[in-house]
Parts: sequence; C-alpha cells; structure tokens
Amino acid sequence: MAKPQKKILRRAALAGFLLTGTTSVDAQSPPSTQVDILIKNGRVVDGTGGSWFQADVAITGDRIVYVGRAPVKAKRVIDAVGKVVSPGFIDMHSHSEFGLLLDGRGLSKVTQGITTEVMGEHLSAGPVLGPAVDDPMMVTPPVKRTWTTLGGFFSYLQKKGIGLNVASYIGAGQVRASAMGYENRQPTPAEMEKIKQLIRQGMEEGAFGLSNGMSYVPNMFFDTAQLIELCKVAASYGGIFTIHIRNVSPGDPRDKGLKEAIEIAKGARIPVEIFHLGASAQMEPDLFIRDVQQARADGVDITGNSYPYETGWTYLTQALPAWAQEGDSAAIVARLQKPDTRSRILAEMKDRDFSTLKVASVNPEFDGKRLVQIADDMRVSPQEALLNILVNMKGEGFQIGLPTGKRDAIVTQMLNNPWMDIGSDGIALPADIRTSFGSPHPRSFGSHTRLLSEYVRERRVFTLEEAVRKMTSLPANRLGLADRGILREGLKADVVVFDPATIKDMATYENPAQYSQGVDWVLVNGKAVVADGKPTNALPGHILRGPGYSPGSL
Repeated sequence: MAKPQKKILRRAALAGFLLTGTTSVDAQSPPSTQVDILIKNGRVVDGTGGSWFQADVAITGDRIVYVGRAPVKAKRVIDAVGKVVSPGFIDMHSHSEFGLLLDGRGLSKVTQGITTEVMGEHLSAGPVLGPAVDDPMMVTPPVKRTWTTLGGFFSYLQKKGIGLNVASYIGAGQVRASAMGYENRQPTPAEMEKIKQLIRQGMEEGAFGLSNGMSYVPNMFFDTAQLIELCKVAASYGGIFTIHIRNVSPGDPRDKGLKEAIEIAKGARIPVEIFHLGASAQMEPDLFIRDVQQARADGVDITGNSYPYETGWTYLTQALPAWAQEGDSAAIVARLQKPDTRSRILAEMKDRDFSTLKVASVNPEFDGKRLVQIADDMRVSPQEALLNILVNMKGEGFQIGLPTGKRDAIVTQMLNNPWMDIGSDGIALPADIRTSFGSPHPRSFGSHTRLLSEYVRERRVFTLEEAVRKMTSLPANRLGLADRGILREGLKADVVVFDPATIKDMATYENPAQYSQGVDWVLVNGKAVVADGKPTNALPGHILRGPGYSPGSL
C-alpha cells in the first residue's frame, strides 16, 4: 500500500510549484543544440493569467526547453505570426471513456486544443465487480470490457493508444455498485469497508480523487456522513472530491446541495470541485456565488467548473422521479411496465415541461427528435412517450435540453468567477461515426473554442489571458499537475497554437458533430495531433496518475 502522508506532501509541493511559478524562466539561456520544434513569432499566453508577451517556444522530445527571443536552431519551425501560443487545454469534466475506447484519437477534443481529459463522475471505468454492471456511458458495443479495475482500464487504453492525455477520478457510485449493487439501502459495516478498500485501490492505481454524482443511482443513496468518511480515504492519498451536487426536492432549501458539498469539504478536510455549475447550481447565481466565496474566505477549498452552454445532456431515465430510477436498467423497465407503478410515475411527472427536450438514441426512430414530436407520432402525452421510449430501448437513451436564452445570463455569471475552470461534460468522438449515444451535445465538439470565440472575442466577458488560465494552470493546479498547464522551460510540451481572430466552435444543437476551426497546431507531449489545422491521427497521449499512485498496485 502507498504511504498516504508522503503523497499529501508531494501533492502540496506540486500545487505550490504551479501557484508560485518557480522555474528558471528569468535566468534561462537558449539551448545550444538543435531542438526538435521551434514555434516562432507567436503571442505567448503562458497560462498564468499574466499578460501575453512576444516569445518563441522551443521543444525537444516531450519537454519545453526554452521560452524566449534568442536565436534557436530547430529541425522544424512553426511560424506563429499573428497567432496565440498557449499551454494545452485541460478538460476538467469529461465522459470520454467509451469514446476513447472506440477511437483513441479523441478528435472532437484535440481539434479544440484539448490535450488532457479528466474523466469520472457518478461512474468511473473501474472497478466493475460483483453486482456492478456495465453502463452505456462506459462500455457499449462495439467496445467490449476486458478489465475489472480502474488500473486495468488505464492499461487497456494506453496499450490501444490515445491522442491526448487521460486522467480519472474513481466514482463513488461505481465502488458502491461493485460492493452492494444498486439498491436504496444503508450499506452494512462490511460493505462500507469494502467500498473504502476499493477507493484505496483506485487511488493507488492512479485516480486523482473521489467523485460522486448526487442525482444518479446509486450515488444518491449515500448520506452526507458516509460521503465524509469516504472522502477521508481519498484525502489521505492527497486526492480531491468532485461532485455533481444533490438535486433539491420540492420543499427543500435551495442551497441544500451546496451546503452538503461545503460540509463534506470541512468534514473530510478535502478540496472540493463542483461540476457543471452553469447548468445545475439550483440556486440564484448571486446567492450561490456569495456562499461559495464566503466558504472560501472561511478557508474551505471549494471551486467549480462549467461549460459555456445553457443546457446539458444526460440519461433519459433522469426525467423519472428519483425513486423510479432505483436499480439497473432491467429493474427500471420492469417498473415502467407495471400498470400501478406506471400510473404513479406519470402522475408525478404531469407538471413537467418537456417542450425543449430532444432525444438522443441509437434508434433512428427517436434520435434527434423532440420528445413532443415523438409524442405526437405516438398520439400520447410527452410523459407517456418518454416511458414508451425507455421500455422500447430497454432503459437506454439520452436527453438533450434545447436552449431558450433564459439561462444564458446565469451561465455567464457562473463562468465569470476566478475559481471556475472549464469542463465540457462531453465525449471525445470522431465526427463521422454514429454511436450508441445517438446525437451528441455540441459541448463535445466546441466547449473550449466557444469560450474563446463567444466569451472572449465576441462578448468580452473576460480577457484572453483569463480564459486560457481557466483552461490550463487553474485545472492543472487543482489536480496537482506540476508539469503541465504553463508554458515554461522543463514542463511537458502540451501546446496549442490558435488564431484568436478566427477560432470558433462550429458545433450546433442541430448539427453538433462539427470540428472547431482556428486551431492550427496542437502538440501532446511534443507530438503534433493537429498540424496546419488538420488532425494527424497521432497517438502520443499518456495516462496521468494521481498523487496516491503506487506502481506496485497494478
């Protein structure tokens, strides 16, 4: 077993390195030998949030060896005149497990300048043990699972080859399902110890922390005290806790989910990051921001991430009452086919507005259509149509909300905080393939480029330097990645060259599978995965391991 205290000290040292930027940048000399790549004449936005400066970036192997203006000899020169040179972007919230297993190139992400994917929320790719079953977000045809642990997934992915770097949390729901299934009950002492043991194992296999999606089964069945105990395990390895905060039931205080996240941070003495706050804050943004800032002022290490879209993408089952989601897909479908239970579900859904819900499904009969359109074709209510689809598809299928403009101001207000980084909540996919997910959300193809085009160039919500910081050093520091996130000598050569005048997300809700434009070069560990605006199909990505990693655990 790893020695957790040493891991904590190592993570603190890494975080301090990033916060202070203590490198030899002020005293560095240009390399005397020929470098592999020299990016010349660019405007360097180094990721720290400081103002851009004119400099060249020299790379040898997988490392940056010089940032400056002195002459350097190079085997290959990239002329970045009129372009911005920045660290590679880090996507702090993705669901790319299946996508990268299907196609390791990660094209929808690298074409945005993303060089590192951070995966795991309510689920993680491992462990899959005991009563746990494969989830379509993780494994679905043509992908077949051959691993049972998170470490096994890492090994499988690295052997297959990946175009960008991969990091992961271990999902609290995943370990619960592996230890006790999907029932809504209290874990026995033996089951609780098994869950803790699986978290220890995941941390030693390289997870960056524990994650939980509080609106999903079986994650929602944990109470706050139990989560504090589990987070103490992750914290002992230097990990963080990431959370999709708990849904607020009718009559509950609107700040219930946020208060729980803060209580967990305090109780476990663990840094907490809240997922996709633009879409799921469930409070007035002024009050949410006030309470987060007050917690931070009180010494609670709490941050968040979001994506620059009004609406999200999730399981179709999430439209059901929480109690109706208990169990696996087969249990849900069986419940929907019982007349009395079905009537109860419909009664509880009768006041729901489904006018902006679009269905994403492998079935072309449903895929890409609004639920109200499908309901008209079936000659039933939207609520009944949703249940019919779930029965027809054996519990599978996804939903995408269509934007109305009502939440745009909230998303903008949430994004525009110094403690908010960027997580797409999307999937790494090629544009020319149909998957079992059906129509993707545009966030999978355009989150990071949309931030730079819509929020920086068009609306000037924040500066270019601040946008880049949100996508580079801020998430790197959150994870304790001391070798990425800043353009400095000695750090890993994850680098993006883009045109600030033309960079743009092309993905739309109507036609989401479109690659971004204006990203000219993307280097991952010193190798080009995008060159002259086109994917190279190279696979130089690495598995990044968290602070508790113990090589002997695999």
